[in-house]
Amino acid sequence: MKARHLCPLLLASLATPAFAAGATAPAKKTLAPHPVVKTFYVSGVKTEIGANKIVDAVKKLPSVTDVKELTPTSGYIRVAFDTHAIASHLIAQTILDNGGQDIHITFTVPQYSQNVEKLDALFAKVEKERHVKIEAKDKTKGEFKLTYLPITPDPNDPRKVGFNYGHLGHPLHDPPPKGLGLQYQMPDVPGPDSPAAKAKRKTKK
Repeated sequence: MKARHLCPLLLASLATPAFAAGATAPAKKTLAPHPVVKTFYVSGVKTEIGANKIVDAVKKLPSVTDVKELTPTSGYIRVAFDTHAIASHLIAQTILDNGGQDIHITFTVPQYSQNVEKLDALFAKVEKERHVKIEAKDKTKGEFKLTYLPITPDPNDPRKVGFNYGHLGHPLHDPPPKGLGLQYQMPDVPGPDSPAAKAKRKTKK
């Protein structure tokens, strides 16, 4: 009699894992689109063919809608894409894979001199976790250069590996205790140190 009463329970316990295995996993949270146009500084582009090769490769990346202004003399490329769809590091790695060198962006933290210890600790953390190198261009002005180091992208998640702007922007700008509550600038247009800007100044003289 006891065995008869146990059979339904045993059957139920055996059926439960099978049901769980076939259950639909919860859907991943979808981020709202965040389209931007960003400037990447690039060296090593010596010909129009080389520039076109990079531009064509970047255009094929997910969410990229426009790629422009890379020439053998410009020293930079401007890319329109969605930072919530792909990490900026995927763009940098694609440029590296197609002949570009020293792919970097620039940013400024005007209050650097008042927050040296905290900011240096943050930069070291970002360098270690996100495969980038952060160097000071002018510490008195809080100007820095962030260089993308080579990565192996995750084919299943174009945002997973490497650096994206929020990895630096949120800890810098978000209010305490989550962030440092500091202002920063990450220019979306070529700065005065780009080869194109220098050439333009020479022409005017």
